[in-house]
Amino acid sequence: MTLGAAPAAGDPRILLPPGIRQDAVIYVRALVSHPMYTGMSRDEQGALIREYYIKSVEITYGGQRVARFEWTSGISRDPYVAFPLRATHEAPLHIAWTDTKGKVYTQTAAIAFGG
Repeated sequence: MTLGAAPAAGDPRILLPPGIRQDAVIYVRALVSHPMYTGMSRDEQGALIREYYIKSVEITYGGQRVARFEWTSGISRDPYVAFPLRATHEAPLHIAWTDTKGKVYTQTAAIAFGG
């Protein structure tokens, strides 16, 4: 089996439903590209690949933290989260994914009513 080059990390995305109404419960979906190495696999030469995974996800809505996830190496490649959120006001929804190397991948989407 050839592993080739390690996949690039980054490219976070937030997916919101269309036509958000005030006080509606919406389902937010978010994902980020990341190899999520556990520290137990090996490269083509047989050397261990060091741990490298998303260790935390923080979600803010209008500047207030609404969720925080702490992860371990057991999460699969290109992690995905989905959660309900009551859309009480128009404001930015911001998600920050932090990996074990200290790199932070961020994405912001506007919660806006209408449509």
